[in-house]
Amino acid sequence: MAQTTLLLNGTLGNAFQAWRDEKKLTTAAGWSPWWQTAVPNDHDWQNRRPAYAPSRQDGQQVQRLSTPWGTHAAGLWQQVPAAIGNEYEFIAEGMGWSSEDPSPGSQLESGDLNMQVGFDPTGGTDPKSPFIQWGSTADPLSEWQTFRLTATAESEIITVYLKSAPNLPKRQQSVFWRNARLRPIGRPQRSMNIVGVGDTHIEVEPERPQPGERVKVIVSSTRKHARVELFARRPNNSRTAVSAHGTNQENDRHEWRYSFVPDNEGLYELRFISDAGARLLSLRLLKIAREIQIVATDDGRFNYRRIYVLLPPTADKKWALAAADGGHDGRFTIGYSADDAGIGNLKERHVLAVNPHHWPDVLTESWFQQHYPGVEFTAVVANTPSDLRAWLKTFLLDS
Repeated sequence: MAQTTLLLNGTLGNAFQAWRDEKKLTTAAGWSPWWQTAVPNDHDWQNRRPAYAPSRQDGQQVQRLSTPWGTHAAGLWQQVPAAIGNEYEFIAEGMGWSSEDPSPGSQLESGDLNMQVGFDPTGGTDPKSPFIQWGSTADPLSEWQTFRLTATAESEIITVYLKSAPNLPKRQQSVFWRNARLRPIGRPQRSMNIVGVGDTHIEVEPERPQPGERVKVIVSSTRKHARVELFARRPNNSRTAVSAHGTNQENDRHEWRYSFVPDNEGLYELRFISDAGARLLSLRLLKIAREIQIVATDDGRFNYRRIYVLLPPTADKKWALAAADGGHDGRFTIGYSADDAGIGNLKERHVLAVNPHHWPDVLTESWFQQHYPGVEFTAVVANTPSDLRAWLKTFLLDS
């Protein structure tokens, strides 16, 4: 099953841009810079704004922050979607240079880097917020170190932070970040619809589109958000093209109009974002599925036994192929629609729900009994496509 990538540009190297057209703040797309400003009693070398720029290290483009002859308390942040109560692990790799020698990687008379990662479970964007949970500090001089932090989401939008705070001014003072990842711990859950600040929400038309059918998207909010765009992602996490169709204002609401054409079945992610993805304003998950037309036949056909292998909307092609192989001898029906699985005037309707906990709303036997009485329901929990294939073959022998 395809794993959902929560962070945008987690490598911190796929693309860079001048943040809000400030060339000295060239950051990895999807990340916002932050820094602590100097206060009146600070020395002139304290709490400087770093220069943000891309840097090539160990054959990979990474994010660099530099304050030569000075110190800083600064870093990057990104807002991401979450499910309240879910536990998440934030991971990032960091390295730094601190030296009186200008040679890259030198550690001559080095200072402390105080690098760490942070997590705001409430989704705030204030680096000084008391809600932020910070991990342990470390000083990975001239070598990469992995930073880890686990926390529980208290909001449908959470924020992850990268931070460094060198303690002494040095001729060479730089920190580097790369390969950030955010993963849910335990059973993953997704919020189908996230309404952001200003009642910012996403509407789509049609509600149940098919592959190849143009989807109209309207984003509405009481706030006039700036530097916005719609980010649409396929089930395999690749980005799909979006067309912008202008803005509109009606009374106290602002609207942004977009459209896109899904080319595959599955669960698409729509993010309304600002600052190239650093700020998450709203989210909508949209299921794309082919409509199956059910044609009634004579009464003699209504007495056959139908076994329907119901795949969750997150299942990719590997899972579909495993279901087809495992259910081939029994001629099982395979699909992604819970309604198609339950409908029909048949005496025997058996639904094999694969990983029902991966649906936005967990599928249960009671759901089928409420909407499609008489359905026999079996939950199939499979960790891999090969496990599903083997289970279906065994089910065939036992049935």
